[in-house]
Amino acid sequence: MIKPQKINASVLVLTGLLSVQSLLAQEKTVNDGVFTQEQVNAGQVVYDSQCRTCHNKRFYRDTLRSWNNQPLLYLWETIMGTMPADNPGSLMFEEYTDVIAFILHEQGFPAGESKLDPDNGMEQISILSP
Repeated sequence: MIKPQKINASVLVLTGLLSVQSLLAQEKTVNDGVFTQEQVNAGQVVYDSQCRTCHNKRFYRDTLRSWNNQPLLYLWETIMGTMPADNPGSLMFEEYTDVIAFILHEQGFPAGESKLDPDNGMEQISILSP
């Protein structure tokens, strides 16, 4: 028979380990340099040819406000599934990612050393209102 003290100690150890793990896996925000300047430059080219005619910079500021505290991956998936309006999903994954980097940069968020990648941690990056 297992003693209640041993169960309680095991639960405390497990709870402590989970707390440490959650501290180590802290989420990033779009203010943490989560895209590169190279992505911004490439995103501007795509934006100018695919997005500019329908969406101005204010549109994106309002969009980011409505996505505040949501994972950046969700916005990426939404844009990929709905844009361009006349041919959704027609851009390459990298082009969608670069456009998001450009949009974030235009809203005042800093570029950094890490390349934005929907397959590598983008679900842990939270959007902030500009």
